[in-house]
This record gives sequence, C-alpha cells and structure tokens, in this order.
Amino acid sequence: MTRSQFIKFVRKALPALLVALISLMGIGGRSAVVLAAGNTYVVNSTADLPDADQGDGICLTASGTCTLRAAIMQANYLIGPDTITLPAGLYKLTRVGDDDIAVLGDLDITDDVTIQGAGSGVTIVDGNGVVTGDRVFQITASAKATSFNGLTIRNGKKDANAFDQGGGLYWDGAGSQLHFTNVVIENNASRYGGGLYLNYSTTGDTVSFDHVVVRGNSAAAAAGGLAVNFGDGAGFAMLNSRVYNNKAYEGGGIYFQGTTTYGLSSVSIENSQIYSNTASLSAGFENHSGDATVPIKVLNTDLYQNHADYYGGAIGNYGTLAVFTTTVDANSAVVRGGGIYNYEGGHLDINQSTLSDNLAQFGGGIYSELFIHNNAALTMTNSTLSGNTASRDGGGIYAVGGHISLFNTTIARNLVLVPTNVVYTGLGGGVYITATATVSVLDTLFGDNTHTYQALLPEQDDCFGTVDSQGFNLIEQTTNCTISGITTGNITGLDPRLGPLQNYGGPTKTLAPYSGSPVIDAGQTPYCTDVNGAPLSTDQRGIQRPLGAGCDIGSVESFPYSLYLPDVKK
Repeated sequence: MTRSQFIKFVRKALPALLVALISLMGIGGRSAVVLAAGNTYVVNSTADLPDADQGDGICLTASGTCTLRAAIMQANYLIGPDTITLPAGLYKLTRVGDDDIAVLGDLDITDDVTIQGAGSGVTIVDGNGVVTGDRVFQITASAKATSFNGLTIRNGKKDANAFDQGGGLYWDGAGSQLHFTNVVIENNASRYGGGLYLNYSTTGDTVSFDHVVVRGNSAAAAAGGLAVNFGDGAGFAMLNSRVYNNKAYEGGGIYFQGTTTYGLSSVSIENSQIYSNTASLSAGFENHSGDATVPIKVLNTDLYQNHADYYGGAIGNYGTLAVFTTTVDANSAVVRGGGIYNYEGGHLDINQSTLSDNLAQFGGGIYSELFIHNNAALTMTNSTLSGNTASRDGGGIYAVGGHISLFNTTIARNLVLVPTNVVYTGLGGGVYITATATVSVLDTLFGDNTHTYQALLPEQDDCFGTVDSQGFNLIEQTTNCTISGITTGNITGLDPRLGPLQNYGGPTKTLAPYSGSPVIDAGQTPYCTDVNGAPLSTDQRGIQRPLGAGCDIGSVESFPYSLYLPDVKK
C-alpha cells in the first residue's frame, strides 16, 4: 500500500472507528450516532456541489440539497457498499480542478457503490470535459464492487497528456468487480480509451457489460470506444451490447491488450454488434490478448461497416482469438484485410462464421501477415467467404505468411476487381498464396471466384499459388494454382452449383448447394473432421453432419434445402 493509499484508508476508516468507540464508552452521558455502511442516498439536485460534512452520514450540500457529487463523497467515506439513486435529469460537472476525493474535476469512486439511474435516455451524467478538462468517473483500486445501471456517461475529456486514459471512465482493478447494465457511454475523448479504460490487476478482476452502448467516442492513439489492459485471472463479458461510431488511430471500437493467462475465467464478446467505427488500424476490434489455452472469444456477434485507413477493416488480431457463429460483413481497409488482418504471431480460429462483402486492396476478406518469424496461424471450420473484393490480389484471402488451415469451408463468389485507372494484373479471386505461406484445405470448396482487369470480362480465378490439399476438396478452376499434397477425393473443373448467399437456417448466411451439386456426399466418410481430427457433428448452420452417404464438401450439409432449391444452372 502506498503512502497516499494509506492516508486515504485512514481518512475513511478512522472517523467510523472513533464514533463506534465513543458509543461503546458512553462518553458524554448520551448515546452517539453510529454511521453504518450500506446507506442509500437519493439525489434531489442536478447541481454539481460537494458534500458539506462527510462525517455526518447525510448527503447534504451547503445549499441543503443532495447532489451526485455529494452522494459519492458520502459513499466513499465509510467502508462498505452503498447505493445512489439518481433520478431523471442532466447532471453536468462544473468544478474545475484535479483530485482523487471527488471534490474537484471528475467523480472519484473509492469504495463500493451502485449508481442507479432512471434509464440511459433520461439520466445523463455529463463530464463537461471542455470546461473541466477531466473525465466523468474514476474508480480507484479500493472500490471492490462498482455498478452503473440505467444512465448515460458522456462528454468526458482526458487528453492533455501523452498517456492520458479513459475519457468517460477510468477503472483500476485489484480483485474488483465492475458492472454496467443499460448504460450509454458516448462522446468522450482521451489519448487511450476514449470511452473507457479498464486497467486490470493480477488478482482476478471481473467486468461485465449487459445492454451497453459505446458510441461516438474518440482516442488520439488507441481504443476509441473501449480499451482493456488485462491481467492474470481476468474475467470479461460483453453481452447484448453495441459499439459504434467510435474512432482512433488503432482499435477504433475496442482494443484488448495484456496477459490473460494463469487462472483466466473467460473473456468474451457475445450477442453484440460492432459497426461504423473508424481507425487507421483495426477499425472495429484490435486484439493483442488471449493465449492458446483460453483465447479471447467473439460469439454470435456482427461486425459491419467498419473502415480502416490501412489494415484490418473489422478485426486486427495480434493475439489469440476465437470467432464463433459471427458475421463480418461490408467492412473495408484501404490496404490490407478488409474483413480481418491477422498479424504475425496472431492465432485466429474461425468457426461457423461468414465473411462477406468486405473490401481491401489485398485480401478483401482476410489478410495473413508475414513479418520476421512467419508464425501467423489461421484456422477456418464450417465457415463461408463470399462476395469479398480485392482491388489488387486475393479477393477472399491473401496469404503472405504463416499457416492457414481450412476445414469444410466455402470460398465462393469472391473477386479481384482492378480499377480501370490502375495498371496491375490482379490475381487470386478466391485465395492468393505466396511462397512464404502454407494453405492446407480439407473438405473445402472453391468456386465461382473471379478476377477482372481493365474493364475486361471476368475470368474464373479460384486460387493462385500452391494449395496444400488434404483431400476431398472441390476446386472449380485450377488454372493459376498448383495442387499439392493428398488429392484423394478432390474434384476439379465442376461447377459447385450454389444458391445465393442468404439465410438457410442458423445464425449466419450461407451458400447452400442446389440439388445435383457435385459437393453432396463427396466429402470424407463416414464423417468430416476438424483441426484436431475430431468428427464434425454439425455444419455451419448447426444442422447434423453428415446426412447422406458422406459428408458434403463445404460449409453446408445440403439436406433438406437441396430438395427445395431448383437447379437453375442446368
């Protein structure tokens, strides 16, 4: 414990101990009032005034009202959980200055408290950062349990210094819990973590977001919306939330960093939306965290219409990330990885997910990077890449380094579309593979991918480079690529006969085969397998696999939809 932390502790604890001692001793011949923790303070004024007397246990300013600042000062004073009831209203901070006792500047929370608003649309705490030069809330390590419910946190500003963090809220964990429910965090600014900055300790902190909106925040450096610096044993859950219209140099929406090993409970983003964020690098989400034992997880989430000036339209992955039943759609990067940019050292596992209509110069859907050690790793299982566009090479995937493994994946209708004013050949409509990359494929479908140069007619172009076949693949056009490895069960030169990208059941859009498609029952028997050699019991939609004599090639097991799709290509 530092000297300043010890002084704060004594200031909080000593008055309560003295009052209790006086009561027990009966000094003064009458009973003393014991100030008990667990109080509820009901705010009745929107003014920004401090408490008049912290030692009296009453939320009361010199003007005779209970303000939010005064309530927080009282809640800080005695050790123990308190509740602040915050009615509808605009609570604008006006006290210029900087301290850690909630008298000036931001609202400092140093002890356990729940702040209960009347709803995010009607209870608004405005940091007024252009005047105060400060964020809205700061939560110190001494606060072990903090909750925000039903309110908006907006207009904080903490960016005077090069390493300022948390424009709307800054939190230091120390074996602590922090919860947000029905909260909006908007229009805040900082150097790092424009909306929020969460600084985990190494003692097992937990943070949860449920029905939270993080929007319109900005960071000059990293993490326009939410920045998280994890520690060992970290727990994090974002549920049913939206992160949009945030901007930063990197990690426009969300930025994760720090170790999450040693007793990690879980870190996940689930049933959420990340969209319309902008950055130079990793516009939607940048990840530097996770490990092979427990990766960072993104589940049942939509990432769309994010834009990066350089790399990673939706996701930039530098750590270990697992993506499940998720859609990455209509994102863009000016240079690399319109959908996903997987940097050297990044390990990415994509399952039952769809990347569609993403755009970049190289790797419209995915770009896998090489820097020095060539150890990027990407695995796709029961997933779809469709409609992604590159203006140079690699409409679906551009593999410049590392190892990519595809299991029952469909790569179809991606394209290289070179602008008419650019002199460039443009290859690899489906996948572009350099000599430094390995792309292994099993039960995977390449079809209907094209490239177009200088306004000429589209040419079939499913792959460029060497494809490491593990067997049972359909590759419609092999003109620009070499097929090595195991060729057992491979099909070439045949149209896969796929329906349009749409919902055929399940959480994501897919490309279902028409009846009579050559991919039906043409995969492994008696079942398809994943990266570990274990049977795949379902397809991308969650439908049983296999349903016929063998597994279907690609991400979709055709029954029952092939029975109802007319084969319009016959």
